[in-house]
Amino acid sequence: MKKYILPILIIAVTLFSACNEDLLDIPQKGVIGIDSFYQTDEDAESALVNLYGDFITNIGGNDGIYVPYNIIFNYCADNVLAAGEFYGDNDQFASINEFRFDSQSSVVYQLYRRLYFVIYHSNLVIDNFEYGESAVKDRCISEARVIRAWCHMTAALAWGNPPLVDHLLAPEDKPTNYEGSHEDLLKWCATECAEAVQYLDQRESTADKDGAVKVTKGFAWAVQGKALLNAGDYAGAKTVLKNVITSGKYALVPGEQFGTLFHLSGDGSPEKVFELNLINNASIGDWDGKIQRSTWMEMNLWGWRSSRLAASPTMQADQGWGGLAVEETFANEFAANDGDSYRRKATIISYEEFLTELEWPSDGGDINGMSKAQKLADPNRGIVNPDGLYGQSNYLQRKHIVAKEDRSANSYRFNNFIIMRYADVLLMYAEACAQTNDNDGLQYLQMVQQRAGSDYVSSSLTLADVKKERNYELWMEGSRWVDMKRWGEFEKVKNAGKHIPSLKDAFINDGEPAHRGYLTYSEPNAGNQVGFQAGKHEWFPYPYNVTSINPNLVQNPGW
Repeated sequence: MKKYILPILIIAVTLFSACNEDLLDIPQKGVIGIDSFYQTDEDAESALVNLYGDFITNIGGNDGIYVPYNIIFNYCADNVLAAGEFYGDNDQFASINEFRFDSQSSVVYQLYRRLYFVIYHSNLVIDNFEYGESAVKDRCISEARVIRAWCHMTAALAWGNPPLVDHLLAPEDKPTNYEGSHEDLLKWCATECAEAVQYLDQRESTADKDGAVKVTKGFAWAVQGKALLNAGDYAGAKTVLKNVITSGKYALVPGEQFGTLFHLSGDGSPEKVFELNLINNASIGDWDGKIQRSTWMEMNLWGWRSSRLAASPTMQADQGWGGLAVEETFANEFAANDGDSYRRKATIISYEEFLTELEWPSDGGDINGMSKAQKLADPNRGIVNPDGLYGQSNYLQRKHIVAKEDRSANSYRFNNFIIMRYADVLLMYAEACAQTNDNDGLQYLQMVQQRAGSDYVSSSLTLADVKKERNYELWMEGSRWVDMKRWGEFEKVKNAGKHIPSLKDAFINDGEPAHRGYLTYSEPNAGNQVGFQAGKHEWFPYPYNVTSINPNLVQNPGW
């Protein structure tokens, strides 16, 4: 029926307007024309605020029930399994994790388009104001340039040579791949930050919470350093990353506070170089506002599978769907390296620790005052489904379990979305030093290890030790997949999706007198092509939704 409505409306409007042209000439109220908007310092600030809002929505916000940035940069890594209730559940994550995705993956498409949305809003600021008109405009332009550089860097780390869009495009424009090398594109990002940094504010101190949620000199240097590190310019990366360190505006939180970094109480902490400020603002509404500007249902996806447990530990604020698991080999290596460190126990916990060290809901008795032996024999805790927890290994993730403090109402989670933290800066600097035989990085590597409370502290600076620390410290923070590509270390993911564990409980399955976790394995993808393929999976495919309308964009090899 829609094809008949438009002509009818046109006829009706034409007849009406012919007789009542003066009645339709009504000025809009509260609206500023585009030609008169981009003028004042206040306009520049307003345009920048719009950019930050777009950044939050597109990078830190949901698409449906997930955040595309989190899936792309975490689930390809060799230290994560997608898990879920069973094979086929949570398949948008699992297809990425097991390298079963193609150019029509909605996750790949969503991240690509979201990055370019933010680039567009950055260009609205950059193209409509000029340097030299005022200090406010200089700063606003520069903040937008750093955000645009971060987006291009992120796109480059995912797609290799995506289009460089450094100005507002006309509707008919169809940009092509960046014409230089991948490294040249990263260096362009670094240069953007280098040119912008002089106009940016500095974070006032380690106690400056506002300085953690805006683009500052520290964040610009961090983005520049990351771009140069991934471009192979280790000497250049060292110089700018050291600027962040010597600024004195950032510090690691104490080891016992490590876990708070990923909850509301850690927002704006001394360790946050930049994070997206997720605030429960009643004026932005529910669906279009709160849901799209929070990690919404992702907190449930990442929670422990509550339907297969006797009960959920009280620290899990809502039901869990079990869509995030710790890869078995990584978990065992992490536990062996760290022992009972603050970091390890705030990141992953063994099944026994899950049963005996967490608080469980009580039906009236003193369930949490039991001895360890009593807890291990308690039928009111643990895995009660005989099929166990699909995809889970002998350690369960704790790092991203939502806390009650993170939730304001219903399913909205409002702790800030971390883009860059200080521990990452220290470890990037240590890596650049290790690559250039500069022992200065050892003290910062040790600083991260000692804060963690790790059983292992390096006595010399080696690239191998830096690699391990990045893997342990930054688990599920969007770093591992990029690190693996930078180092060319894809061996483990070649078997992704081929041998999937399930965590089961001998108390339930075998009638043993105490809870004991053990693993069984399945081959759910037998006969299917899964796992990393050299010459293809180094880069994501350009989405079919984009290449089908833009013939200038050349698809990546293997797709």
